[in-house]
Amino acid sequence: MNKPLSVLNNHPHIWRAREQKQNETKFSLGFPRLDKALNGGVASTGLVRIASLTGVGELSLFKDVICQHRTHKLVVFINPPGRLQSPWLENLGLKTQQVLVVKTHTQQESLWAAEQCLKSTACHCVVLWSNTISQKEARRLQVAATHNDALCLLYTPVHRPLSSSSNQQNRPLSSAQASSDDALPITLDLYLQGTPHALSVNIRKQRHGWPKDNIVISHKWTPDNNAIKWAMTHNTLSDQALHSVS
Repeated sequence: MNKPLSVLNNHPHIWRAREQKQNETKFSLGFPRLDKALNGGVASTGLVRIASLTGVGELSLFKDVICQHRTHKLVVFINPPGRLQSPWLENLGLKTQQVLVVKTHTQQESLWAAEQCLKSTACHCVVLWSNTISQKEARRLQVAATHNDALCLLYTPVHRPLSSSSNQQNRPLSSAQASSDDALPITLDLYLQGTPHALSVNIRKQRHGWPKDNIVISHKWTPDNNAIKWAMTHNTLSDQALHSVS
């Protein structure tokens, strides 16, 4: 009996909670409390799912990750919910030559496009908006990203349990409530809830780490006049359209 247990204990695919992988490259999000909960930040490869309402700061939260500079690497946005503005991307640190916007007609086409971009080795980051994803589809994106040194950010809508109580409706979705799709083979699974001056982050699942709920970070997602004036003063971008395919 001891021999089979020893073989199982030494299997490389078994992870123990006391063990932390030290040689995994991480991208910092720029928020110390959140980076600490993520053991240093977001992994540089793999599939990250972000469940969020649109416009709460879900894209700005990952701006430092998206703008990680890799020579001759593209950032691809697939089916964004709104029109991406070149000045905003420039102010983030992205050159328009690095950005490709892809519009598809169906969800299957968008998943196929994301997988092909990841496999191309030409992309540093693929940002995909999709209503849902199956285990098989998630596995394909996860493998394509990890095998080609790329990161895929998947934005999905928030799915809440029905409740007649307004308090229940305003309460953040916990890790336990999200257990129905914990089995997805992905690197990181997050749920975001926005307020006027903060963003609550729930870590549903993370590779080599524990889930954690209600990490509140200061986030002013509505720009005021000072921010708008600064953008207008410092924007030196000429009228240049983004590269787009459909």
